[in-house]
Amino acid sequence: MKKFILNIFVVSGLMLSFTSCEDFLETRPTNVIVAETAMLTLYDAGIVVNGLYENMKWFDYYGTQMQLFGDQRGDNIQPRTMSIGWPQIYTLGYESEANTYFSTWSRCYQTIMRCNTLIGNIGKLQVSSAADIAKRDDYLGQAYAIRALVFFDLARLYGYPYAKDNGASLGAVLITEITSPANSKKPRSTVAQTYTQVLDDLNVALPLLSKAKNTYRFNYWGAKLLQARVYLYKGDWNNAFTSAKEVIDTSPYSMVSNAGYADYWKQAGANETVLELFVSNEARIDLDGGYASMWHNLWHGAPSSGASLIPTVSWINLVKSEPGDVRATFIRNDSQYEVSKAWLSKFPGNGGVNFRLNNPRILRITEAYLIAAEGALKGSAGASVASTYLNAVRKRANPSVSDVVATDDRIQNERRKEFIGEGHRFFDQMRLGKPITRADGDGHNFAVSAGCPETITWDYYKIVLPISHTERKLYPELQQNPGYTE
Repeated sequence: MKKFILNIFVVSGLMLSFTSCEDFLETRPTNVIVAETAMLTLYDAGIVVNGLYENMKWFDYYGTQMQLFGDQRGDNIQPRTMSIGWPQIYTLGYESEANTYFSTWSRCYQTIMRCNTLIGNIGKLQVSSAADIAKRDDYLGQAYAIRALVFFDLARLYGYPYAKDNGASLGAVLITEITSPANSKKPRSTVAQTYTQVLDDLNVALPLLSKAKNTYRFNYWGAKLLQARVYLYKGDWNNAFTSAKEVIDTSPYSMVSNAGYADYWKQAGANETVLELFVSNEARIDLDGGYASMWHNLWHGAPSSGASLIPTVSWINLVKSEPGDVRATFIRNDSQYEVSKAWLSKFPGNGGVNFRLNNPRILRITEAYLIAAEGALKGSAGASVASTYLNAVRKRANPSVSDVVATDDRIQNERRKEFIGEGHRFFDQMRLGKPITRADGDGHNFAVSAGCPETITWDYYKIVLPISHTERKLYPELQQNPGYTE
């Protein structure tokens, strides 16, 4: 698979050239943003919007790395051996001077620049009918919502958790306009400023977006659930609860049943998913936005199917702690391997046809329930309300369990069990200032022997990614994160 290692400087130059029709060939790919001359009609604008989602499916964003940064740096998933399965992510073994293999920063800014181009030009479309105005507004809302998601992800990856220092650490570079390379080379904002931009973008997006169900595109409910997630990470518990509750009470989405839970992961566009990125079974990697999922590296029936990533023993023990949990059915063993090398069959591929082609689930209605539980518990709604939402998720997974009173540990354990492989665990522990411990006895853990602390806290400088040497050489204004080589 081609790896296009881009940087903000280069992407900014490309985006500048997109504003001039003289610099473009007559034939343009349908997922390329080209500004004024590209968006002559609403149909053109729709193609531009499609390109935003295509760009997010590459391996260096939601195709693989966002999930790895969330699960493999946590205590859910680990490589089977030291030689496969992105061990440098698992061991936090990355250095700024050798970090060009993490092109996530560049991928994010390519997406942001594309959003900015759409936002800056779509208002020039001449539309008059109410239906066309609504469609134009929806496209604009999607661009704002996508930009909000990308800025939020940059803050999660490259900035320290909000609660650590009230957002004072370095965050994203807030580029919100179509600019020249010179003007785009701004210094990084703080995490707090990045969160403000994210919430501002969502507040602009929400009244523009359609409330109709649209699993493969941001709609009102996807933006509202993202808003709830941002409030949760910020520790704004009451607003997190309010936003999540609105999605639960009013949206057209609902949790799949216990009986249908395993099959849900084979289904594209199922009712539990608020936002997912579509990957067709007919597509191949380079024809489908560069998509290559982390999940094909999990075992699917035989080690030859991938066999580079496995669930940790601690996750296996947790999900088996209450007999009857449907999520325990994802734990599979090959007869020739010991129990500690179990594999995870959660992601069998769309239709169960090709395990390499899974739709990345970015937002699920189940997350709204667990955000509502945490927001209620830590905010003014209280433990009784929190328990209602927590028990709904617990009983969906295991109808035989009794109701419990919500505590933070119970909510976080439920999030850990529910979201394995979806990229939440590491970020959850860090946002709460809780440690992650990966002991030598946990399956085939080799992080400690590779130089990673056994217990990771938010004081460890490598919980944030470095700005690569390549980026800083071309873009000197980028401040490096503390602890890395300047």
